[in-house]
Amino acid sequence: MKSLSLEARVGLLILVAVGLLGAFVFTLNPSLIEEGYLVYVDFNNPGGLKGGAPVNIGGIRIGRIEGVDYLGGKEDPITKRRPMIRVRARINREYLDTIYEDARFYVTSTSIVGESIMAIDPGDPRKEPLGENAYVIGIDPPRMDLAFAKAYELLETISSLLVDNREDLEGLVKNASSLLGSLNEIMTKHGDRVDRIIENVESISDEANELVAGANKIVNGPRVARILRNVDESLAVVNRDIDPIMKDVRSITHKVDDALDMIGPKQQEQVKSILEDGAAIAADAKAMVSHIRQGRGTVGAILMDEAMYDDIQEMLRDLKHNPWKLFWRE
Repeated sequence: MKSLSLEARVGLLILVAVGLLGAFVFTLNPSLIEEGYLVYVDFNNPGGLKGGAPVNIGGIRIGRIEGVDYLGGKEDPITKRRPMIRVRARINREYLDTIYEDARFYVTSTSIVGESIMAIDPGDPRKEPLGENAYVIGIDPPRMDLAFAKAYELLETISSLLVDNREDLEGLVKNASSLLGSLNEIMTKHGDRVDRIIENVESISDEANELVAGANKIVNGPRVARILRNVDESLAVVNRDIDPIMKDVRSITHKVDDALDMIGPKQQEQVKSILEDGAAIAADAKAMVSHIRQGRGTVGAILMDEAMYDDIQEMLRDLKHNPWKLFWRE
């Protein structure tokens, strides 16, 4: 039997090593040889998620990321959405009935500096299973790079603002320092007066509280309640009697209208003349009363002059007791 050549022995050794390596890998990760089903998860930015990364539920590996595809926001004919990134997650078939239609897919990491993985919150068991070849929307991970970029931009803006307005800021600081010094001087010089003002304010506040308490007692006292009760009773009486009164007024109005319709133009002129005479008499009476109130004339002098009024009363009392003085003078 001929011995193998050097090249054949080297090739055989490499083949055995590759076989052992493959067996070792499959032993550590059985999911690579198990048949699974696909779930398509759309992201705007899945962070550092790469193909081959594990898919976990509660820390237990149930599958792997088969691929990460860039779609660029084009409309998908199946979902009618415009995803930016689509992740193909291959999940072991034994977990097919434990992931439900309201499941949430998000990107996380095993540690602060660990690799990115996809985690699944399986959802409500009362829902229907998600099934294979499903299209879902994933939850984007926090964009730390974007946060750092925004923070750096903010720092740059603040730095530019401080540099461009250095003189104004120095003046503002000087003015603030001067203001604080002035306030300190005022407080030092007039500290006693400020204390008295504060004491007066506290005293006024206490008196106001007492006044409000007294007002509350008065408002809630029995007198106010009795007044309100009387007002309510009066309003009830007025409300009860107002309808009959209004009916009577309407009846009188209709009767006056009927009476005016029955008389002719000549009678209406006579009524108008009578009303005008009545108005003139009322004006004369008003003028007469005003004349008397001013003390003019005999009647006005008698009524408005208290001395004369007292003399007349005294004379009437004397005549009442001594009527003979009307016929005999001493």
